[in-house]
Amino acid sequence: MLNKFIALTVAAFSLFIAIPSSSAASDIPLLTWERGKEQNIVLGGYTNQSSWEIQLVAKGQNPLKFSKSTANKDGYFVYSLFLPKDFPIGAYRVESVGTSGAANVVAGVQVVELLFFEIIRVPIQLLFLLTVLIFLLSTLSTLRIRRFEQMSYLQSKSEVHLAPAIASFYRLRRSSVAGVQRSLFKHVIKKEGELLHKISPALWALLPVATFIFGSYIGIAAGTELGIPNIPILLFVIAAIIGVFDPYSGFTAAIGFSILQTMQGHISSMRAVGALMAIALSWLAPGLISSIYREMIAKDNLPEVIKRSIPTLFSAFFGGAIFYSSELLLSSLLDRTGAIVNSRIDLPIAIGIAVLLKERLEKMVDRRALLSDGNIEVKSILLSRIISPRAVGILALFFAGVTYIWTQSLIFALSAALVFIVPLLLLQIRFASPVVSALARVPRNILAESSIVSAVSFGIFMFIQSMPFEVIQKGKLIILGAAVPLIIHAVFSSLSDTQDREMVDAQ
Repeated sequence: MLNKFIALTVAAFSLFIAIPSSSAASDIPLLTWERGKEQNIVLGGYTNQSSWEIQLVAKGQNPLKFSKSTANKDGYFVYSLFLPKDFPIGAYRVESVGTSGAANVVAGVQVVELLFFEIIRVPIQLLFLLTVLIFLLSTLSTLRIRRFEQMSYLQSKSEVHLAPAIASFYRLRRSSVAGVQRSLFKHVIKKEGELLHKISPALWALLPVATFIFGSYIGIAAGTELGIPNIPILLFVIAAIIGVFDPYSGFTAAIGFSILQTMQGHISSMRAVGALMAIALSWLAPGLISSIYREMIAKDNLPEVIKRSIPTLFSAFFGGAIFYSSELLLSSLLDRTGAIVNSRIDLPIAIGIAVLLKERLEKMVDRRALLSDGNIEVKSILLSRIISPRAVGILALFFAGVTYIWTQSLIFALSAALVFIVPLLLLQIRFASPVVSALARVPRNILAESSIVSAVSFGIFMFIQSMPFEVIQKGKLIILGAAVPLIIHAVFSSLSDTQDREMVDAQ
């Protein structure tokens, strides 16, 4: 207790001496800012203050300049500054510098440790997360065109002879996947499991059991005190890498983790439930999504030279991006910091390398199977729909819950969930009309379309960043504004699909 009192006294004294004494000292506000977040100051009015430069100053350190918004209708400006997560804590002062070069103290600031991560107060990371989501959703809208309806891959034939104990786990895995509603993701889960099945049917049957136990162990290793924020990073990444090689096993690891965390009493709030879903995404989505891109880009209209490498390289890049986004999402749903709350770039790189290694291993196993007398056949699937209605409902609730946690606004959360779910709702139906004949002349390309939609969303982000709003207000506008080009593209894809199928029927 004595040490805490001394520390507080020293901090208060440091803040006091950091602010020059003056007759107006009593009017200077004293602020507490967390590092790792964007901080704002509103100044101005119809005075010469509009020409000020604002900076954060401390003895012995270079001043940090605030960025300045456009003026609002009353002539006020919002000055913004992002404090990095490793920014030195201590006492600072905010100074205004006029055209004459004279500096005036605007506020005193005590910079403290990050208490918990708020992604809506970190615009760049919010932009990254939204860009990955928008790129993915626009890709799903593009996948409804006819040339992506067919999926083919090599699979082991169904005649498998295993020991009775292993055979029961084999049947359990097969029946659990069969129970999933028809969708692109169901077929990809089956396809991605074939690598292990061709190597060893017994391994294919037993790995989900092993990862369930492994996930349970991670739940124990997280501890009974801190829970999810204290997940060991190494174990977290190992589970994600396993999920790259077999997404179903990544999912069973998440199930095991969830059960152990629930038994320890950590899953008792909306934040905790959302965090569990984010962990499941981290261990399941990189393998699934990277496989979809590798498969579909290979069918796109690209030069043959590019087509040899782009599908593999982009799938590895996007697999790492999906993992990083899932990690950001997880951090944004936790109410305290811990080992798992980080933004290290080496972890997504490890996931991207795992995607590349899996692709190489898959080619080797397929080549060996084709050259031998292996029990191999070609499996062809006609995709009747991209995503199931049940999955759309779950995602709508997830979007609403996450946005509510970020903003604490129920109305905004429902609005955001609605705008992001519109592209998925459009995937559930095919329109007979209107038939826009001009769309027949528009070439379709997954990477080009998703890149354009993401670039327009980025432009909207930059425009909103310059507006005279505080960081939380800007975050809300960014979430809604970034979805506008996504909805426009989804409508375009629906109309293009209608035109394409009309032409086929006419022939």
